[in-house]
Amino acid sequence: MAAPLTTQLMAIANDGAVRAGRGLSGLIGEEIAIRVPEVRLGTRGDVCSAVGGDDALVLGAYLGVSGDVSGHVMLLFPESRALECVDLMCGQPPGTTTDADEFAQSAIAELGNIVGSAFVNALADATNLSLHPSPPTVVRDLAMALVQSVYAEVLAQDGPVVIIDTVFEDTRGETAGLLILAPDPPALARLQELAA
Repeated sequence: MAAPLTTQLMAIANDGAVRAGRGLSGLIGEEIAIRVPEVRLGTRGDVCSAVGGDDALVLGAYLGVSGDVSGHVMLLFPESRALECVDLMCGQPPGTTTDADEFAQSAIAELGNIVGSAFVNALADATNLSLHPSPPTVVRDLAMALVQSVYAEVLAQDGPVVIIDTVFEDTRGETAGLLILAPDPPALARLQELAA
């Protein structure tokens, strides 16, 4: 059952990546490409492993999703990669931003807003569902603490999360993060129904 769902989610994620790339490029006035090498279903442990382990310091943005179904979206980076994304957004050489200060966190919130909203809108269009992302909230903590706090209600029911590897690139280089979709159990059932 997971194969048709991940195939459909890969198509949706690619559509979302194109939309997000256009939005981000328009915002900063420079071409930014976003690629999605892989989409998979996973667990809380898989998310933590993908960002460097339970004790890795991560920085990202969280958006709640409401509408016909609900859920949670997070764009997560190991903190060093988040700072690379800030440089990418600001047209600076990699390594220029060295601290997750207020400016860096604001840039990550905007990046999360663009990428998260683009994915949610692509998902809404593909499934004919009415979905509404919330404004972004910056999240910064150890990976396990962050994942547990944000997804407590989903993970308490052993619900899988959708892990979308996301690569951001411009002419100066690339960096990668994770886009995580944690649908509430009724939302996951609806997605599986649509993928069947």
